Amino acid sequence: MLVLFGRRSLIALAMMLCLMGRVAAQDLPSGTITLVVGNAAGGIVDVTSRLYAEVLGRKLGLTVVVENRPAGGGAVGAMSVKNAAPDGRTLLVYPGTALAAQPLLERIPYDAVKDFQPVAALFDLLNFIAVPPDSPANTIPQLLELWKSKPSGLNVGSAGFGSPAHFNSVILSLDNALPITMVQYRGSYPLMTDLVSSRIDMAMISYIVAQPFIQAHKTKILAQDGATRWSGTPDTPTMIESDQLKKKASGWFAVWAPAGTPTAIVERLNSEFIAASREPQLAARLQESGVLTKTATPEELRQLIRAEVETVRPLVKSLGMAPN
Repeated sequence: MLVLFGRRSLIALAMMLCLMGRVAAQDLPSGTITLVVGNAAGGIVDVTSRLYAEVLGRKLGLTVVVENRPAGGGAVGAMSVKNAAPDGRTLLVYPGTALAAQPLLERIPYDAVKDFQPVAALFDLLNFIAVPPDSPANTIPQLLELWKSKPSGLNVGSAGFGSPAHFNSVILSLDNALPITMVQYRGSYPLMTDLVSSRIDMAMISYIVAQPFIQAHKTKILAQDGATRWSGTPDTPTMIESDQLKKKASGWFAVWAPAGTPTAIVERLNSEFIAASREPQLAARLQESGVLTKTATPEELRQLIRAEVETVRPLVKSLGMAPN
C-alpha cells in the first residue's frame, strides 16, 4: 500500500512538473527573438545589445539575434517593430528620447505611448564632448571661446538624428547663443573618421567609440553629460557641474515590443532582462564602457515615456527642429 501511494505521488508530481513546464513555456515566444537596434553596427548601443542577446540566448536556450536598422535615425527600425506581430519575438532597443522625439521631428506615423509596449530598461549612456586632436580647445570654456570666434559657428557631428547627443549638442549652442551646423552620420565610426581629420569641429559620442582614438591621441574629450563624474574618466568634468548644460535630454535606453504583446510574455522578458543586467561579466563590461545599467518595470517605463514626450515636445519647438 505504501509503495502504491509512492507511485501515485510520483505520477502526480511528474504531471505537475510537466504542466508547470508548459505554463512557463507559454510565457516566452518560440523561435528566434530579434532585437531591432536603431543604431549602426559597431557602436556602443549595438555592442551592448549584443552582450544582452548573448546572455539571454544562453539563459533561455533560444536564439537571440541583433538586427541593425539605423536608417532615419532609427525610425525605420521603430516602425518595423510597431508593425510586427505582438508575440514577443520582435523587440526594439531604442532611447526614450528618440522614441518620443521622432514623430515630432519627422512625419513618422507612430505614437510613442500607444504603439509600443514597454518591456525593460537597459542602460543610461554617457556622452562625451570630443574634439579633433589639433583643436585649440582643451576645456569647455575654451571650446566656447573658439565657437564664438567663428561667425558661422561650429560643425557638430551626430550619429543619430533626434538622439540625446543630437539634442544636447543643440541645447549647448542655444544656451550660449551660438550658431551651429549639425552634421548627421549613419553611425559613430564615419563620424569619428571626420572628427579626427578635423572635417567637423566637435561631436558628442560614447566612451567606447572614443576610447581607441583617445589612446592613439587622435581625439580629445573635454566633458561628459552625466549627473556625476564617471569612475572611468575621473578627471573629466561633467557639463552640469561647470554650468554649461542647463537642461539636458536624457540618455536612457529601453526595450520595446509592439502594442498588444501579452502581459505574460512582457513580464517574463522584463525579468530576464533584469537578470541579465545583474550578470557580473556583463555589468563589468558595461561599466568599463561608460554604460550604466538601469532596471524598471514595464509600468515604470510607461510613465517614463509619457514624461519624455511631454519634455521633448516643447524642446523640439524651442529648438526650432520642425518636422520635415
